Amino acid sequence: MNELCNRYAMAFLELAKEEGNVEKYREEILSIYNALIENKNFTKLLSSKVISRDEKISIIDTVLNKNSESVINYIKVIFDNGRSNYLVKILKETSFKFDSYLNIERGIIYSAIPLKDDEIKKIKKAIEENVNKRCEFQNVIDKSLIGGIKVVLKNDIYDASINTQIEKLRTTLLKKGDISNGN
Repeated sequence: MNELCNRYAMAFLELAKEEGNVEKYREEILSIYNALIENKNFTKLLSSKVISRDEKISIIDTVLNKNSESVINYIKVIFDNGRSNYLVKILKETSFKFDSYLNIERGIIYSAIPLKDDEIKKIKKAIEENVNKRCEFQNVIDKSLIGGIKVVLKNDIYDASINTQIEKLRTTLLKKGDISNGN
């Protein structure tokens, strides 16, 4: 399965490079992928054996008409090869390959309250300088943090949450013997 997804992703990345549209196609693939994740019924519809291939292609043409011809044809090739059941996984792998090629890393910024755009931009800039990659973040609310933030990338976690700071303080004080263990 992974090999299958990888072959499709690499082939489409090569086409995108040839056409000079890697960034554009990446955005379109991500948009389609996110739409399919959010709408499970549409994904089931496209995978249905009750609906003919021609009807599925017609649906794709109608729904994806704002996308580039190459992206639409990529989706059609997946269907033509009988891989519609793997569409979401193939698109996910495709987006990973494009991210890797463009040196982009996606991550999540966890916070107790929604962050403002300028706050996210500052965090993004600091993280990008640290990892030497372009980063894209999603802000996810986590009420358990109390305050502060936690940034999670594929290989890194930056934890500036109040919970972590309190735990570090507690550990330091326990090591020094400055506080008792509740006795």
